[in-house]
Amino acid sequence: MPQLSPDLQDLIASAAARLNCHPSSGHCRSPQTPAKLQARIPSVERGPSDVMATLYARQSRLRATNFFSLQGPYASTRCFSQHQQRPRFSSRLRHALKNSKVQWYQIPVGVGIGFLGLVQFYKVSSREREKQERDDVQDGAPLKKRAKIRPDGPWQVQVMSTLPLKAISRLWGRFNELTIPYYLRVPGFKLYSWIFGVNLSEVAESDLHVYPNLASFFYRQLKPGARPLDPNSNALLSPSDGRVLQYGQIEGGDIEQVKGMTYSVDALLGKNTPTPSIASGWSTPQEAEAAKANNLSPDEDLVKTDEEFARVNGISYTVPSLLSGAAMAQRQGSLKDEAGEHPSASAVSEVRADLALGEKPWYDLISPDSKTSLYYAVIYLAPGDYHRFHSPANWVVERRRHFAGELFSVSPYLQRTLPGLFTLNERVVLLGRWRYGFFSYVPVGATNVGSIKINFDRELRTNSLTTDTAADRAAEEAANRGEPYAGFAEATYASASPVLGGHALRRGEEMGGFQLGSTIVLVFEAPTESKTAEDKTGWRWAVEKGQTIKMGQALGYVDEE
Repeated sequence: MPQLSPDLQDLIASAAARLNCHPSSGHCRSPQTPAKLQARIPSVERGPSDVMATLYARQSRLRATNFFSLQGPYASTRCFSQHQQRPRFSSRLRHALKNSKVQWYQIPVGVGIGFLGLVQFYKVSSREREKQERDDVQDGAPLKKRAKIRPDGPWQVQVMSTLPLKAISRLWGRFNELTIPYYLRVPGFKLYSWIFGVNLSEVAESDLHVYPNLASFFYRQLKPGARPLDPNSNALLSPSDGRVLQYGQIEGGDIEQVKGMTYSVDALLGKNTPTPSIASGWSTPQEAEAAKANNLSPDEDLVKTDEEFARVNGISYTVPSLLSGAAMAQRQGSLKDEAGEHPSASAVSEVRADLALGEKPWYDLISPDSKTSLYYAVIYLAPGDYHRFHSPANWVVERRRHFAGELFSVSPYLQRTLPGLFTLNERVVLLGRWRYGFFSYVPVGATNVGSIKINFDRELRTNSLTTDTAADRAAEEAANRGEPYAGFAEATYASASPVLGGHALRRGEEMGGFQLGSTIVLVFEAPTESKTAEDKTGWRWAVEKGQTIKMGQALGYVDEE
C-alpha cells in the first residue's frame, strides 16, 4: 500500500465516516473503515492527483445522494442493502399523502365576480336567442331544429337537464352489449339478482352462462306458466311486472302524475286526435260489414283511400314497410299514384290548418251517450323486474306515434319533482281500440334505457341519432309550411289486417320490451263506474297505489252484471 500524507489520511477517515447512513434511517451500508477505504484507492503509481480526483468524485456523489434523499424509511434506494426491497408504491403514496402539506389559495374577488358575470351573461343570451327564434317562427321564418326542452324544478332537475342524457344512454346501451368473460357471468348475474331482487327460479334458461352480456340478461324470458293470466275475461291485465304508481279516471283531459301535479292527455298522446284514418282501413268492424254488403273488397277500398290520401297531401305514396307478409308485398306492387297534378304547398298548408280546427280533444273521444269514461294507469318497472311487456287485453293497434323526446329518469323521486315527466321523455304511443272503445298503450323511455322494442314493428328505432335527426327535419319541414311541429312521427298498421284495420293482439301476448327499466302508461275507454248502491256495473279497479304487481294480474275489470 502507498504511504499517504497525514492530510490525505484525515480526508480518507472523514469520507469513510460519511459513507455510512444515518442510524435513524434503519438501512445502512456495511461500515467503511479508513483501512478498507484506503484499500479501495488505486495504487500510488497513478499519482496523488488521481487519488484526490477519485475521492472528490465520491464525495460529490455522496453530497448529491444526501441532497435528494428523503428522510425516514422511504429514502433513496441507494441507502438499501442488496437483501432489502424497496417499499411498495401504495405504501409510498400513502406516506406522501399523509405527510404532504396542503395549501389553500384564495381566488381574487375580481375573478369570482367575473366568472359569475359570464355565467349570467350566457343565460341571458340563451333566453334572448330562444325568444328571437320563437318570434321568427311566428313571423314565418323556419325553425331549423326542435326547441330545447328546459323543464322547471329544483336545482337537481336543472343540473340533469344540462347533461347529455341521450348520449349517456346510448353509451350505456353499448356497455350492456359488451361480452362478459365466461367465468364471471354466473357470479356477476347472481350479484345483480341479489342487489335488485331478481327471482332466478323463474328464468327460462337456468344456465346463466348462456347470457353473453347484461343486455341479454335484462331481456330474459320466463318459464311457461310463470305469469298466469287472470281468468276473468272482462279484466284488464297488467302489461308488465312493476309497481302501480297512479291510476284513476281522467277528468277534463288531465292525468294525475302525483298529488297536486297533472299533465294533459294531449301532451302525452299528441294533440292531433286519430279520426277514422283513410290510411288505416275500416275503423270499426261495422264499417267492414257495410263494405262487404256493398261488395267492396278490403284491398280495393284500401287502394282507393290510399290514393285519396296521396292526392290530398301532395306526396308520392308507398305502403309503409312495417310488417312482413305476402299480402303487403302484393299490395305494394299494385298501388299506383294516379294524381295527375300535385297541389301547391300553400294549398296543402291551408287544408291542414282547416282540418286542425275540427279536431276534438282526447277527452271527447268517449261515446256521445256518456256511458263510458277515460281511465289511466301507470306502472313503473324497476331494474330487477321482468323487462318484457305484454298485451293487457284483446285489442287492435291501428297506428304508432314515436316522440323523440328527452331521457330523464322515471324514478318515483323525479316523478314527484319534475312536472309532466312522461310528456318530456321519449316514448312510443300505440293507438287503437278494444271492445269498450278507445285504447292506447304508451311505453316511456328513461335514462340508460337502451331502446324500446315493439315486436311487430321492425322500422321503429328509439334512442337513436337517426330518429333525432329525422325529428329535427320534420320540425323544419313543419316550420317551412307555417305549421307547429306535432312532436312525433306516425306510422299505421293497416297492412297487418285489411279487415280489422290494424295489428290484432291477443290477451297476454308479448308485445316487446325495454332494455333496463322504465314505465308504461295505459289510457283507455271503459264503461263509467256506477256510483249508486242499486247499480254496481261499470269499471272497477282491483289494485292500490304503490302495489307491486306481476304481468297477468288484473288492474281492474268491467262489471257487466
